[in-house]
Formats: sequence, structure tokens, C-alpha cells
Amino acid sequence: MGENYSRYKYWFRGAPFNDRYLVATSFAHLGLAGATIKNELNVPVKCAIVAEKAAWTEAMIKAAEATIPKMGFELVGVWQPSDKATDVTAELSAIQKSGANMIFTIFSASVGITFARQAGELKIPAVQVGINVEAQKDGFWEATKGMGNYVFTMNSYARGIEVNELTKPFVETYIKRFGEVPTYTADTYSAINLGLVPSIEAAGSLDADKIVAIMENREYLVPGGKVKLERDKEGRPTHDLTWGPGYLTSLGVQWQDGKLVAVWPNKWKASPTAPEVTYKGMVPLKLPPWMKK
Repeated sequence: MGENYSRYKYWFRGAPFNDRYLVATSFAHLGLAGATIKNELNVPVKCAIVAEKAAWTEAMIKAAEATIPKMGFELVGVWQPSDKATDVTAELSAIQKSGANMIFTIFSASVGITFARQAGELKIPAVQVGINVEAQKDGFWEATKGMGNYVFTMNSYARGIEVNELTKPFVETYIKRFGEVPTYTADTYSAINLGLVPSIEAAGSLDADKIVAIMENREYLVPGGKVKLERDKEGRPTHDLTWGPGYLTSLGVQWQDGKLVAVWPNKWKASPTAPEVTYKGMVPLKLPPWMKK
């Protein structure tokens, strides 16, 4: 974008925030899970990485391999089942033998259901945390036959959570209309109705360059936080979404006894000097009870 502004100036990121911030958010969730293990079990954290075998996961695996030891956790191994695997008992057996008590998942496909269901059936003594797109959906509980309990993943929305005054009415209206909690794709609503339309109105015209100039300098609330478009170190527009306290963070959600509840950010600080962030409606993270035996 910064290197070829004239070519890309009409392209804007609507949702989600970029992959660097997705990774940073996942590591924040790892930090919460690791701290909970240390505080409640008083044992060292041993982490396994399990990612579906796909090109998009490779960069995240490398980042996790580099970051997990820096967080003070032992990395015990990496497993990569097929994204459509229907049996992962071999991987789960190896993970259990490794002594892992935390599993960093990177799933976008149906293997997320298989892994969660079989881990629950086998009562693998480890908390699952990371990305599991299937676990973001209301149908996950039924799909795993209730065995997906305690799975912790990233999501944009959850019942009962208020990031700001727009969150609750948006989520409740969406559920009434569609019968489920919105996922990140529902942010198309924000991009059009709260991003593009007010910018057109402010420009008083459909002149694209005038609209772009307004969009680049706006800050506005959306149901998931506040939108502000970033600039690079040279001050050039990137049209990327700002991530962090006061802007967009997404949520960490966990299945707890049939309910998908939000557990992060809860007294989270992006850095030692950053403001503490907690959204209304947060509940504590729960470890699977079979980890405590």
C-alpha cells in the first residue's frame, strides 16, 4: 500500500484485523491459559502446537515455535493433521505422551470438530487455545456431542458481552434475525453502514478520492470496538485496522457447559505501560477438571 498508493488507495480492510494482529491476539490467549495453569496447578507449562496441514498455517507455526519458549513455556512438538481429518487419536496419544498441558490449535476446517470431540472423549489433560473456526459457531456443541467443553478460541462476538454501546443491540438483533451469534463476516455491516456510508455523506459526493481522504482520517465506533486506519512509519496510509486497547481486539471465547462465553480481554494489558482492558460480561477461564487430578 505504502509503496504503490495510487494502485491500492481504493482498497480498505474491513475485517478482521491483519495476520500480525491475529497472531498477537492468539499469543495473548496463550498467555492467559499459561498463567491459569501456573496459578491453579503450580506446574510448568508444556505446549503442543497442532495445526491443520495447509499453506496458511505455516507462518503461524513458525511464529509460535519462536514465541512459545520466549513466553516461558516448553514447546513439546508440532503436529499437522489433515484439515479434513476424521480421526486424530494418533496425534492425541502422542500429545498426551509428550506431557503437554496446553495445546495451541490452528484450525479453520472440520478437523477442529474432530480434534475437540476426540480430545474430550479421551479426557486429554490439556487446555486447547488458539484458533478453531468451528468452535466459534453455535453448532459446535452439538457437532462435538458436548465433548468440545473448555475449548478456547478467538471470536468477534459473544452473548452478553459489551465492548461499547453498539455491541449489545447489534448482537441481539443479529441473533433474533439469524438465530446465531455473529462471526467476523458480519462486520460487513460495519464496513458499509458505519464506514463507507457516513464517509460518502461527509464528502457530499461520490467522488472516490474525496471519500478515500475522509475514510483515511476518521475514527468511529463499531460493534466490535473502534475503527482507526493505520499509517506506516513514514506516515503513509496502509488502510489496515488499528489493533489494541481502545480500538479492536476481538474476543477470547470458551465453551463452558454448553455456553460460549467470553474470557478475554479480562484485566489484559498489551504492555506493562498500556491501560488495562476488560469488557463488560467477561467470565474467568476454566481449565478442564481432569487436568487437576
